[in-house]
Amino acid sequence: MPFNDLLGMRVARVYRDGLTMEMDATPRLQNILGTLHGGATAALIDAAVGVAIIGHHGGERMTTTVEMKVNYLRPVTSGKVRARARFVKLGKTLVVTSCEVKDTHGHLIATALVTYMLL
Repeated sequence: MPFNDLLGMRVARVYRDGLTMEMDATPRLQNILGTLHGGATAALIDAAVGVAIIGHHGGERMTTTVEMKVNYLRPVTSGKVRARARFVKLGKTLVVTSCEVKDTHGHLIATALVTYMLL
């Protein structure tokens, strides 16, 4: 997707229960304090979950984000960040997922609970 490309997001690994997406914490994605902007982290989470759901359904179901709750735990100044999205519940109309975001050193920088609707 063009937005994911704009932020430099890419799928790193696919699992049966979700996937991992990653992006580089470049200066273009930093806030005024020199750390990765929370919006960039949230976008990575949302993309990881959305792409996992689209992949699970073979691209045959349209989806949209219903709710996303993010806890930011640690700042990141450089390196890669990876979002590991996992399916919690795959329903007929709603999909609930969890997502952990880690930095290059494996430190947990954010955790999220995300709900998507299948249209």
